[in-house]
Amino acid sequence: MVKLADQTNMILEKLNVGFDAKTRVGDLSIANQQMVEIARALTVDAKAVIFDEPTASLTDAEKVVLFDVIADLKREGVGIIYISHRMEEIFKITDRISVLRDGQYQGTVATADSTEESVTQMMIGRKLDLSRNLSHHDLGAVALEVRGLSCGKLYQDVSFEIRRGEVVGFYGLVDAGRTEIAETLFGLRDPSKGQILLDGEEIRIHSPADAIARGISLVPEDRKGQGLVLGMSCRDNMTLPQVDDLKAGSFVAEGAEIAIFDQYRDRLDIRTPGWKARVGNLSGGNQQKIVIGKWLSMHPNVLIVDEPTRGIDVGSKSEIHKLLRELAAQGYAVMVISSEMPEVLHVSDRIIAMYSGRVMRTFTSDEVSEDNLIQAISGLGGDQAA
Repeated sequence: MVKLADQTNMILEKLNVGFDAKTRVGDLSIANQQMVEIARALTVDAKAVIFDEPTASLTDAEKVVLFDVIADLKREGVGIIYISHRMEEIFKITDRISVLRDGQYQGTVATADSTEESVTQMMIGRKLDLSRNLSHHDLGAVALEVRGLSCGKLYQDVSFEIRRGEVVGFYGLVDAGRTEIAETLFGLRDPSKGQILLDGEEIRIHSPADAIARGISLVPEDRKGQGLVLGMSCRDNMTLPQVDDLKAGSFVAEGAEIAIFDQYRDRLDIRTPGWKARVGNLSGGNQQKIVIGKWLSMHPNVLIVDEPTRGIDVGSKSEIHKLLRELAAQGYAVMVISSEMPEVLHVSDRIIAMYSGRVMRTFTSDEVSEDNLIQAISGLGGDQAA
């Protein structure tokens, strides 16, 4: 056992993670669980290694470590199959690109002879709008306000507000405290101090039931583990939070459930054989739309979306970005947490940069740049911490 632990620690050290072989995987963040999966692939003398969306939850620093590991494997003669929807990664580390669309092979091209635009069109059959969000529209009243919120060592003295009609993006490294703030707002964590105000009224949230009753909804980072019941039907997942409201006597009114599912299937363009289909059989993008539809059907005051496009294809990512902007235009107050800089730049009206549990700066879409955003989330310019 000692030898096994030593070998494991050698690999973990190579991956530059902050935990050792004795750490329980269940106690790790999703990002660090991903690093354990990568470490496991390095424990055997493999002739080929398949990486399937390995960076879905990793920080930029962790991605650099992974790419160095892949480069080492290539030099050792190991064949690498790298599956990803992230164009910048594909063009950074691959020699050839094979494209699939709807399960059909579309072709293989040399990376050096291709562009992101040409490969994206092969993937989805059309062009994408990847521009930054520079739209301007009138905002409504403040829907959610947080004052001096703290939760032990996870985050401290966090203050911000979100208006109706506004998308506020939260950007930062893993362990910056972004997800923990969302979990507090949804009643999964108790704050150690601070205030939460909804429409100007201070509220206390001790459980998800309290949050739902107040109109606060959370699309979690781990949609399969926390957002869906994979063995249940699309309809049942869609209506799960409001089952009690759909009862007809001792039974759930099936017609009302189907009506809700049909409405949000059409509204969100969810592609499924029908309401009876198991949600676990859907693509990642359609699963994410089911989770979003589940909460939209509750008509929330505040919609919190954590890593909205994690592990989904480029086409679905574009659709979800468009949906978030449309929801804001309809008057929703939207909080988006993302580890992808292009994503927060594309969907957000304002961006809150966090580092080590603190808000460093808040940017409007007009003033933010990649350089000042990276500086803020790296802990530089700490004198400007909010």
